[in-house]
Amino acid sequence: MDSIIQDLIKWINAQKKHVIIGITGHGGAGKSTFAEHLKRALNQDVNLICTDPYIVSSALRKDTKITYTYQNKVRTAKMTACHPLAHYVEALERDIQMTQAGMAWNTVDTDYLPSKRVDPNKKLTIMEGMSIAFVNPDYLDLQIYLYTDGETELNRRSSRDPVKRSRNLTDIQKSHQERRIQYRHFMDQYKRRADIILFTDGNGQHIEKKEWRIRV
Repeated sequence: MDSIIQDLIKWINAQKKHVIIGITGHGGAGKSTFAEHLKRALNQDVNLICTDPYIVSSALRKDTKITYTYQNKVRTAKMTACHPLAHYVEALERDIQMTQAGMAWNTVDTDYLPSKRVDPNKKLTIMEGMSIAFVNPDYLDLQIYLYTDGETELNRRSSRDPVKRSRNLTDIQKSHQERRIQYRHFMDQYKRRADIILFTDGNGQHIEKKEWRIRV
């Protein structure tokens, strides 16, 4: 992770204007960890925004059934956060554009994530979360996509979500297979739009793609 973080810092410091970086990928891929590492390594005050509030509430999605064909089999299941329509994409794009325009704004206030002020005068804004995968990448200066294998995702979510997100471990395990299928069917295709693609597992981090945008 250190090498890609150092490359990012060099790229960020070379930019003359405010920079917006989107960090995305499926659940348990290591997005939050990567974002925190980048923030600490920069050693300066940045906007770090978790985009989870832009995900449609699970209380609503639990009654939202979708029917789709995967590997020649018709499936009907609850919509997971891997589906593009499970996100308030337009609202997120509006807030990104407000930052681009130099406007200060407050993040969405939730019971698990209090609202905070986004200051466009800071050098960098990092937006982290699944929702970032579905926004127009032209609204970002750089997009980073992380993903992992099914076993690693389940292990990470099983140790994290019951503690930090009050999720039932049995429910996490039961929904895992459907989440992975919906990830492969609906979300994985957005990976190719990213500038940097990282695969993470227990052995570390592997760079699959690294392209730097030239800003004019």
